Amino acid sequence: MKPSNLTGTFAFGLGLLLCGAHRIHAGTAAITTATTYQTIRGFGASTAWGSSMSSGDADLLWSTTTGAGLSLHRIHIDDASGSTSELSIAKLAVARGVTVWATPWTPPAGDKTNNSTIMGSLSNASAFATYLKGFVATMKTNGVPIYAISAQNEPDANVNYESCVYSPAQMATWVGGTLGPAFAGSGIKIMAPETQNWCGLSTFWPVLKASTAFMQYTDIIATHEYGCSPSAYPDIQAAGKEFWETEIYDTNSNTDPGMGSALTIAALIHAAMTTANMNAWHYWWVYGSVNQDLFTSPGNPTKRLWIMGNYSRYVRPGYYRVGATASPTSGVSVSAYYKAAADSLVIVAINTNTSATSQAFTLTGVTGKTVTPVVTDGTRSLAAQTAMTVSGNAFTYSLPSQSVTTLVVNLGTTGITEAAGTNTSGLKVTQRDGAAWVLLPSSESGLLRVMSLDGRVRESQPIAAGASEMRLGARTSGAYLVQVRQGEHLSSTMFAQP
Repeated sequence: MKPSNLTGTFAFGLGLLLCGAHRIHAGTAAITTATTYQTIRGFGASTAWGSSMSSGDADLLWSTTTGAGLSLHRIHIDDASGSTSELSIAKLAVARGVTVWATPWTPPAGDKTNNSTIMGSLSNASAFATYLKGFVATMKTNGVPIYAISAQNEPDANVNYESCVYSPAQMATWVGGTLGPAFAGSGIKIMAPETQNWCGLSTFWPVLKASTAFMQYTDIIATHEYGCSPSAYPDIQAAGKEFWETEIYDTNSNTDPGMGSALTIAALIHAAMTTANMNAWHYWWVYGSVNQDLFTSPGNPTKRLWIMGNYSRYVRPGYYRVGATASPTSGVSVSAYYKAAADSLVIVAINTNTSATSQAFTLTGVTGKTVTPVVTDGTRSLAAQTAMTVSGNAFTYSLPSQSVTTLVVNLGTTGITEAAGTNTSGLKVTQRDGAAWVLLPSSESGLLRVMSLDGRVRESQPIAAGASEMRLGARTSGAYLVQVRQGEHLSSTMFAQP
């Protein structure tokens, strides 16, 4: 949970991005959709040990129209109750389509060598596996399906709070010999090792991948980032596993809810996506202290949350990272994400320069019509700007100083995208008879809303039971989000109005 050696990570992030004091050398950011990398599973954070959250804060975290649109949420497994203090929070997440997963900080004290929740080692693996199965069952009964169970939080940490120590060999034995078999056939994904930092992962991974049983049962390889520098592990992807970053915060001791800290975090996300090819990325706490948080207090989000939203609101689960010139201009970092089935291309550009920076972009593999910038800077948070025309599959945009900008490219067609954390392939938008039509995913009654990218509701219609499609009203050209709620199911899709 907390760092011991942090210099490497943040030196890397700052060295990667902070170039504002130097002369700017401009180049073109070439986006190539035929060059594909990892699938994006999502972006998230944790409310470990929390117990309450307002619906307003839940929307700020998870709404894809008025909030950051985070699609993953990590919760703490209590070592005594068989549940979590975060049950009500997890329910809010699930109601908004978020994928919830869980981590134990320690087994029950009676299942450890030192009979304590602090440090010690696992001594009763079968009992702990049964305990974790009970936790998953309890959460399901309470309306919170658990997507994945982690084997242990930071097994390599030496700390004075809830913890349990595993060597790499012990972790391989715990997962491959007991935890994995206990959950076999359940559909619950197994995650490990959630090491404290990149150095720890480099120690654990060679031992873990050599264990046939560990590799058989593990779906997600995960690490925290509290030290050393991110690295690609192509053998993780080659083995058919996902690679997740599951915890980090800005460790600067000076409280900073603004763009200084936000740009530090943007650098970490960019490196995780482009250097380490990670499938998912998480900040640490939603509520915390001294830069550990995404909210300085309930109802007061930091810029850290909003720059995460520059990724998570638009780069939805199932998108692929595609080819992009990572550092086209001094002080500018670029990554791009695409989903052919959604006809959607999203570019994220980070500008750490202290002045606006003109950045040219070219597109290969798709045909762009317009592009809508969405800006987070010192005065704006996910603020949609006027759409610009794409001419000859190229455009230039002046990135505001000290900003993160999402460039949503209108490809001139319509398509599907996922709702937060779920597959909504039944929701489609088509053009027919000079109008846009929404093909509904079910026959239940409900409500349909159309929103512009700034979150404003442009149209709202009730859905009658038995309806299979809905005709949308006329609107100006641009990118829009359709949101459909039918019963307990919330679906959404972006579409382009020619």
